[in-house]
Amino acid sequence: MTHSRMVPSISKYEPKKCRKQTERGRKEHFMAPRHRRPPREIETPSATIRYEPVVEKGSWLQSCCSWDLLVFLLLVSGACGFIVLHLYLYPTLDKMSQLPNIDPDNAPFTWGTYRPHMYFGLRTRSPFSPLFGMMWYEQPDTIQRPHIRHWCHQDDHLPGYYWYEADGRTFGRQNISDAHKGVIQTDWINEANGFAARVKLNMAKGRRYNVILYFSAQELATRFRLGKHLKDIFYGTNELLGAFTFSVHLKNGTKLNSSHSTMLTDERIPIEKYQDYIMENTQAYNAPNQPLHYLLNEKKNSEEGKFIAVQLNLGNDAEFDIVLQTEKLKAMKSEEFSNTLRSRTYNFNKKYENAFQLGGKNYTKNQLKMAKVAISNMLGSMGYWYGHNRVVFNNLIHPYGPHAFFSAVPSRPFFPRGFLWDEGFHQMLIRKMDPKMTLEVIVSWMNVMDTSGWIPREMIVGSEAEAKVPAEFIPQRPDVANPPTLFYVMDKLIHDERTISRYSGILKLLYPRLEKWFTWLRITQAGPSRTTFRWRGRNSTILSELNPKTLSSGLDDFPRASHPTDNEYHLDLKCWLALASRVLARLARSYGTEQEYQKASKAMEELNNFETLQKDHWSEEAQGFFDYGKHSKDVALAPVPASGSPRQFEYQRVASLAPTYQLVTDAFGYNNLFPLMLKMIPARSPALKATLDKIRDPEVLWTNYGLRSISKKSPYYLAKNTEHDPPYWRGYIWININYMVLSSLHHYSEQNGPHKDLAKKIFHELRTNLVTNMANQFQKTGFLWENYDDRTGQGRGCHPFTGWSSLILLIMSDNLDT
Repeated sequence: MTHSRMVPSISKYEPKKCRKQTERGRKEHFMAPRHRRPPREIETPSATIRYEPVVEKGSWLQSCCSWDLLVFLLLVSGACGFIVLHLYLYPTLDKMSQLPNIDPDNAPFTWGTYRPHMYFGLRTRSPFSPLFGMMWYEQPDTIQRPHIRHWCHQDDHLPGYYWYEADGRTFGRQNISDAHKGVIQTDWINEANGFAARVKLNMAKGRRYNVILYFSAQELATRFRLGKHLKDIFYGTNELLGAFTFSVHLKNGTKLNSSHSTMLTDERIPIEKYQDYIMENTQAYNAPNQPLHYLLNEKKNSEEGKFIAVQLNLGNDAEFDIVLQTEKLKAMKSEEFSNTLRSRTYNFNKKYENAFQLGGKNYTKNQLKMAKVAISNMLGSMGYWYGHNRVVFNNLIHPYGPHAFFSAVPSRPFFPRGFLWDEGFHQMLIRKMDPKMTLEVIVSWMNVMDTSGWIPREMIVGSEAEAKVPAEFIPQRPDVANPPTLFYVMDKLIHDERTISRYSGILKLLYPRLEKWFTWLRITQAGPSRTTFRWRGRNSTILSELNPKTLSSGLDDFPRASHPTDNEYHLDLKCWLALASRVLARLARSYGTEQEYQKASKAMEELNNFETLQKDHWSEEAQGFFDYGKHSKDVALAPVPASGSPRQFEYQRVASLAPTYQLVTDAFGYNNLFPLMLKMIPARSPALKATLDKIRDPEVLWTNYGLRSISKKSPYYLAKNTEHDPPYWRGYIWININYMVLSSLHHYSEQNGPHKDLAKKIFHELRTNLVTNMANQFQKTGFLWENYDDRTGQGRGCHPFTGWSSLILLIMSDNLDT
C-alpha cells in the first residue's frame, strides 16, 4: 500500500499510502536542538561478517602467467559479465507478450462497479466501454453553488458508505449515509451486455435532492442522442454494445419536483471536470409560488455527442429504476430486477458462509456486519483501467503501455488504483470467494511486466487514475521494487488441490513470469554478499529526514540504517525472496523441466538456510533479527544554520555518535518479525521463543488493540521523520502485518516443539484484541481504517480503507491458512 497517498495532513505521496495526521499536543523531545557539534563520521569494518583468507598451494598457472595478466583477465571477464547482466536486466519499457484472458467471452462486455473512486459508477472491462456515473446534491433554497457528490472524497464528510453485499461480478448493494441522517441505496445487476439498477432516497423530511445520471464515450465510434421521455431518455450506438437505449422508471409514487432536464454535448471534457461542467451548465429557476429549482441548461444541447446527462429533481423520499437496454438485454421489469437481485444475494451469502464459516460462532451482530462489509466492499471496489504508465527512463519520462489492468484497490477515496505491495493481501481474501478472480488479477499484474522482469509498484493508468494523483508523483522508476506479496497468495493457491485441478493451465503459464520476476528481484536488489539483499530507492543524501525512508519496502518510514549506503542489507527483503523461492520450487516441480526444478530447489535451499539467516541478521545480545548497515544509535532532528532558509536554519539529521556498520538493534518492530511471519524459524529454535516474548511484551509490541509497528522502547517510536512529517509505521497498528503474525502463530501452535503452547496462547489473545477493537471502531465511525492508534485503538489515516484492513474477516474465520 500503492502507494503516493493525499489528504490534508495525510500525504501518501511521500510514503506510500494516505496518512499522517499531525499530533500537535505531543512533546517532541526528539526535535530538541543539539548544542554540540557531531563528531566526524568514522566507518569501521563489519563485525557481523568475516572473510577469512584461504591459502592454496602454488599451481602450474603461476609459472605460465604473471599476476598482472591474471588481474587483467579477471577485470575483462568481470566487465563482460556485468555488461551482459546489465543488458539482460536493464528496463526496456517493452512489455512481455500478453497472457491469455481467463474470461475472454464475458469480461469485455459485462458491466461492473469497475470505477471504484465513484460512489456509484459502472463500466465494462474494455477500453471501448462507455462510462456510467451518478452525481447528486441537495437543492439549496437560495442561489449558491451546491456541494456535489460524485467521486468518493473524505471532504464530503459522509457518515458512511460501503457495499454491504457485492460479488464484484454480477451485482452489488450499497448504502450511502448522507450528512442529514439519510440514506441513499444503490442496487445493481448486470445481464448480457446491459445492466439495471435501483436508487432509493430516504432522507430527512423537507429536503430536496437533484440526481444526475450520465454516460461518457471513451472512443470516437460511441455516439449519444437524446430521447423525449424518461423511458427512452438516451439512445445511441457503441462498437462494444451495438445499439442501446437508457431508460428511467419512477417507482412507488415518486414524482419529480419539476420536469427532468437533460444535457448533450460533443465537447471534450476532462474526466475530472465532469461535475464542474454540470454545475457550469446548470441554471436556477424560480417560478411564482414555487421553490427554487436547479435545472440543466437544455438550450446548449447538441444533436449528437459523447457526453450525455439527465437530472431528476426529487424529494426526500424517492425511488427509481434505470436500465441500459441492448440488442441482447431487453427492457427489464421491476419484478424481474427484484427477483434477480434476490437470487444473486442468496447465492452470495451462501458462498460467503461456505468460505468463512462465521455462522454459529460467538460473534456479535456488529462484528458480523463488519466482516461482510469487509469482503463486499473489497469486491465492490474492483477496478479496471486502460492506458499508459509514466516511467522515468534514461532521465526522461516515457509512456509505458498500453495496459488493460484489473485489480482491487486499498481505498476508494484515496487510493483507487493498483498497488503491488497491497495486492497480495487483497487476494488472500478474494481467493476464498473467487479464486478465478484472483488469478485474473495476478495475470493482469504479470501482463504489465517489462522484458527485464520489472513490475511497477503503482499502476496509475489512464486519466481517471491520474486525476487522483499529483503529477509529480505519477512517474514510476524501473529500478525500484516492492514486496512480492503475490508469491504470498500464490503459496496458498498452489496448496489448494481444487485450484490446481481447475486452473492448472493458467498456473503453468504464470510459472515462467513469476520466475522472471524472482530473478529480477534477486539480482537487481542484491546486497553486498550472495546471501544478502537491499531495497533500492533510499536517498543517501537527504538530511531533512530523521531516518531516510525505504518506500520500496512498503514499510515507508520504518527505521533502517540511519545513513544509507550500498553496503547495507535488509531482513524483510531476504525473507520475501525466501518465500518466493519456495513457491517457485513447487511450481517448477509441477510445470517446469527437471533442470528448472533443480535450479529452483537450489535457490530455495540457499535462501531458506536458517544458519545463513542467523549469520547475517541475528543479534545474540539483542535477541532478535535485524537489518544491517551504517548506523548511529544517537540521531535527532536539530536546527542547523542554513543561509538560504527564511528562518536561517533548517531541521536536519544530526548524529551525536558516529555511524558505524552494525546491526540496527534500536528499532525492533514489524520488519524484525519477517523470519517468524514467513515461517523461516525452526519450531525448536530459541530464536522463536525470543521473538514470541517480544511480541507479547507490552513495552515492545503488544497492545490491547493489536501489535504496534515498532517497540515503545525504540527512540523512533512515534517520532516524526521530518519537521512536519508525522510517524506512519512507527507505532500504529496495521492489519496486514497482524494477519501475517496470526497466520504464523497458528502454524507454530501446530508444530511439535517447546513453544507451541505459547504460540497458541498469543494467537487467541491477539485475535480477540484485533476483532474487538476494529468492530468497536466500525460501530463508532462506520468505517474500516488504514491503521489504528496503539494507545487508544482509534482508527487513523484513510477511511474507508477496505484494502488489507479487510483481512479482519480472515482473522475472524477459523480457516486461517498456514
